[in-house]
Amino acid sequence: MVFVTVGMGRWPFDRLLSAVSRLPTDFRVFVQSGTSSVDTGHEQQPFLSFAETLERIAQADVIITHGGNTVRLVQRLGKIPIVVAREAARGEMPNDHQVVFVRSEVDAGRIIAASGDSPDLAEALARHQRSVESMSLALQSLPPVDVARLPERIDSVLNGAGVGGYAVPELIANHPLRRYRWAWGYLAGRHGRHLELGLGDGTFVRQLVSHSDLNVVGIDPHPDYVRAVREGCPTMKVVRTDALPFADCVFDSATLMDTLEHVRDEHRTLRELHRVLKPGGLLLVTVPGRHLLSGLDPDNAKFHHPRLHAAVYRLRFGSRRYRKRFVDNSDGLRGDMAWSRTIHTNYEPSDLMDLLRETGFRPFARDGSNLFWRLLQVPQLVAPARLAALLERPIRWDADHFHQANVFVAAERR
Repeated sequence: MVFVTVGMGRWPFDRLLSAVSRLPTDFRVFVQSGTSSVDTGHEQQPFLSFAETLERIAQADVIITHGGNTVRLVQRLGKIPIVVAREAARGEMPNDHQVVFVRSEVDAGRIIAASGDSPDLAEALARHQRSVESMSLALQSLPPVDVARLPERIDSVLNGAGVGGYAVPELIANHPLRRYRWAWGYLAGRHGRHLELGLGDGTFVRQLVSHSDLNVVGIDPHPDYVRAVREGCPTMKVVRTDALPFADCVFDSATLMDTLEHVRDEHRTLRELHRVLKPGGLLLVTVPGRHLLSGLDPDNAKFHHPRLHAAVYRLRFGSRRYRKRFVDNSDGLRGDMAWSRTIHTNYEPSDLMDLLRETGFRPFARDGSNLFWRLLQVPQLVAPARLAALLERPIRWDADHFHQANVFVAAERR
């Protein structure tokens, strides 16, 4: 008897159920199908009570499930599940925590995993039959449930205990730009050489240097950004250039956060990142997303409304600073963008994914933040420091509740 469950959430999992529909008809299969409309050709029901779910797990010979809480329920009953992780890049859920979890369980030898466009469940069932006895020993390594500490553990997770024991630095946890916390979730606990391409004000890279085990190298063409990071991280290697003067395959990971839309040539930059990353190396990319309020992008004001932009900027920061940032092109930059650019791109998520694939990467996770951010960011940019700080709270609220204004993609070098 095979029991298939996709969980009780609102996200359909058509890819898994389509794979179930290809199982031979002589299999006895019961499917909890959730919100999916796929007809598997087997007995199925959208939702089950928790008690019935436990009963079916106990009675089944094999359980096929997504990478959620059901995995632990199955393992606690002494069984090895077949698991297909939901992937954010396929729109199966908002983030890729299931992908990360499934990888860790495969490494621990506690599950059989199937993946890809069309997971081969028949092959996974064959592996399950061959391996279940030896893999069952690995279940003994599961830590016991400490009921007394469970509330404390939940509170610690909700309050930012971090990944793998690496606490989220306070500055990242409370920062209104959620891309920093998203990236930290992938980098915490990693080792090796890391490249930060595009330093900005140095907020994120300083936290990496102070709170992670990564050997961080920073690169940026902006002289003020480079100077600030060198002063804040005197032991870190910082290079002022828009090229990548490194040998092939020398970095284990890289971040390109709200930088791709500033470079002279997106394809060239990504190809160079592909060159310097090791095979399988991690690339984290964030960009402004194209959505309802993209027209308010303040970085495009200098192109679309140059006189208004000049007047507002001079009034707030003075003519001398305006000339240095937007008239003098001796550093090759207009503000913090390549001088040759004529637009601050707002990307469709699908276009960014295609761009990554074209340059040799495999996107495996997608997330995002904010919706009304532009309405708050524009006044924040020109407001006095105290008022600008007050605007951070609604920006954080917006980031926690919406996911359209910024696009986050995690990819690996093929």
